[in-house]
Amino acid sequence: MLNKVREEKGITLVVLIITIIVLLCLAGVIVYLVFGQDGLKGKDNALEAERDKAYARDMVTMALKVVKNDSESVNGLVQTNTNPDVIDEVVKAIDKSSNFKAGADGSSVEYVTNNGDKYVVTIDTQNFRVKDVN
Repeated sequence: MLNKVREEKGITLVVLIITIIVLLCLAGVIVYLVFGQDGLKGKDNALEAERDKAYARDMVTMALKVVKNDSESVNGLVQTNTNPDVIDEVVKAIDKSSNFKAGADGSSVEYVTNNGDKYVVTIDTQNFRVKDVN
């Protein structure tokens, strides 16, 4: 009878605990790789921010072209507009999105995403160009 017990194979408690510890370590590494600072979620957030900046820059650039063409068609020459006039015209030209509004400094347009992130598009009102997006 004693020989029969020793011949039976099975999993021991020590092997089970070691297996659980290894699985927990692997789970921790996977969670860090997905949600860590440089993980997939962090890279996704960075890409989303770059996409939002590019969208704001493109919308303001297109609106500036419309404003410039409108001001050229009035007199045949580009008028020297004051900053608030150009900024207000840019915001009106974008029109379809209420996420754009005139900036507080008079030379920028603010874009607020649906997530609540805010980007400021600085404009060179004399040359009708976008300087920077922050």
